Amino acid sequence: MDKIVGYRDTLQAMRAFVHAGGALQHNHVNVYGHALPSPNPPWITLRFSNHNFEVSEINGQPIDYNYPQQLPAFDCGTFPFAFPVNPAAVNLNQKTQLLFLFAEAARSRVIQDRMEGSFAGYGDVDLQSLEVLARHYAATCEVVQINWVHPNRPLTRGDYLAYAATLPQGYPVRIAIEQLLA
Repeated sequence: MDKIVGYRDTLQAMRAFVHAGGALQHNHVNVYGHALPSPNPPWITLRFSNHNFEVSEINGQPIDYNYPQQLPAFDCGTFPFAFPVNPAAVNLNQKTQLLFLFAEAARSRVIQDRMEGSFAGYGDVDLQSLEVLARHYAATCEVVQINWVHPNRPLTRGDYLAYAATLPQGYPVRIAIEQLLA
């Protein structure tokens, strides 16, 4: 339960920072592998922008935000210890898992719920199935009239279904969203 509470608090702080915008352009998420952060250094550090939660660095290393063709599953049982210790660079699969765990979950209540389910013991999260939500974030925000740069809330299941309903019947993205959220 402590992991879930800490995770929710982290996402809420990220959302408040991005929604406010303002002069401070970047902030950090620090993940600790120990019960008490101090005096231990963070295990993982993500630098993110107040512009749409965009992560620019992981462990001080610049990243390319693109995802691999085949997305990995997220296994909370290996988090954070299967990830390199700051300041080491992460590989493509690790980067993808961290982006979904933090930036994509901050944007989407659906993704957050799946991640929390993993922390609660409901198994791995299939990130490939959630990719359609991440790729259509801005378009969904536009349909439900949320400022995608500085959103006032994460997208919900209803928001994604409203977006899907604007797409033609039989369109692959519509089918994928409707099947995922059925």
